[in-house]
Amino acid sequence: MPFKSQSYWRKTVSDRRFFNAVILAVLIGVGAGCDSKSSAPPPADPEPVSIAVTSYPLLVMTEEMAGDAAEVNLVVSGEHTSPDWKPTSEAIRTMQDSTRILISGGDYEPWLQRVTLPRSRLVDTARGYYGKFVRIPDAVIHQHGPDGSHSHPGVVWATWLDPQLAMSQLDQTRDVLLEVLPDATATIRSAADALSQQFSDLDKRLKEIAAATTVDDITVLGDAPVYQYLAARLGWELHYVHLPVHGPLSQDNRKSVHDAIEQHQPTVIFARSTLADEVNDLAGDREIPIAPIDLCETADADQSLLQRLSGNLDAISRTLAGQ
Repeated sequence: MPFKSQSYWRKTVSDRRFFNAVILAVLIGVGAGCDSKSSAPPPADPEPVSIAVTSYPLLVMTEEMAGDAAEVNLVVSGEHTSPDWKPTSEAIRTMQDSTRILISGGDYEPWLQRVTLPRSRLVDTARGYYGKFVRIPDAVIHQHGPDGSHSHPGVVWATWLDPQLAMSQLDQTRDVLLEVLPDATATIRSAADALSQQFSDLDKRLKEIAAATTVDDITVLGDAPVYQYLAARLGWELHYVHLPVHGPLSQDNRKSVHDAIEQHQPTVIFARSTLADEVNDLAGDREIPIAPIDLCETADADQSLLQRLSGNLDAISRTLAGQ
């Protein structure tokens, strides 16, 4: 083999070192590329769940079951309740942006046909008992306070006064929450079971009141077409007059009550708490017992929804005891 000089060997070693450095750099780059391809980007935060509701009972049910897992908004604002409410642009945006929109149904939302909402996210919680709706035969225009006249819808909306119908709405609401909040399944089911038991206890009391009634035929006069589900569960015949929700009774209102008393000879009068005293005065010497009924349309800082519904049964029991 020919003789190689020292400069040759130094150059060869240098060339090899350079070659090895290049190979190492390539390998490191390839490895880094593989790592970047194999490592997935961090998962995005889940979209927050928001639920829009249109009635106070639905608000209570939804908040109780969802807890902190969802934002729950009662879109009906101020002193209004859904039947006489005019949706604001802010409320419409809230509903349009919500994960689900829960309505009470039974014509409690007459404004629904005047707004554009995503139907795929709109849930009628009354869909479990459409066949039990009570129709209003005289759905005519009446004056209700400063907002002017409007017509009563064709269906009685105070379904939650009947504990069985309230439980059906609870079940519909629970199923919606289980769908959109799968990670909160245990919490939702536990709260739903507790609420269902409370409604079941109310239903038991309602049956006991009906069974303990000693008068064969009880006729009820109501101050609005809202007590039909409650009266039906008691097995009582209901008649009603249309009285204003707000403000004192007019002379025409008073005459309507007087004429209804003369015509139907009621055994009991159901009246909203705000009208109980005025209606009692109109009963005159007849001494017809009056049961003030809380429709539970708005929040009460002192009592829960279940306490107020129980209070209605207390009022009915006291009325019967005073006959």
